[in-house]
Amino acid sequence: MRIFIIVFFLSSTMFLTGCEKRIDIEAEKAAISKIMAEADQELLDGVLKKDTTDTSVSINIMEGKLTRLTAEEAIERNQTLLDRGKYVKIENLEGPIINVSPDGQMAWAAVKTKFTIAYTDSLGMEKEWEGVEARLEVYEKENNKWRSVATAQTY
Repeated sequence: MRIFIIVFFLSSTMFLTGCEKRIDIEAEKAAISKIMAEADQELLDGVLKKDTTDTSVSINIMEGKLTRLTAEEAIERNQTLLDRGKYVKIENLEGPIINVSPDGQMAWAAVKTKFTIAYTDSLGMEKEWEGVEARLEVYEKENNKWRSVATAQTY
């Protein structure tokens, strides 16, 4: 009887462990890195993709302010910035450093970026402004797709 219990226990453990979903952390990191690169490219192209199915609210922390933004409000805010100037260069100085939770449902990414924006001043002169930002993004997986749910930025 004792052998039967031991065999049953080991078989059950092996079965349950075998059924456990394996998360490819490196693939998830690559997916988030791709999302970040696509977002930078949207800024460089001056065109923001509008996801009409995204009804989420995200948290934005910037300049000591905590703001809740819908996806639509975030796009409007970024479009206002793009209407004032054009990103001509975005370069990652550090990172992105990406961490994915063991269950593959949450992640964060930190990056330090240098960017250059071209704009026309009030006298009609073409100018460029260069800045550096550090950013922390928190991602959540929803319907098998990563989405940013919180951002903290410093300039």
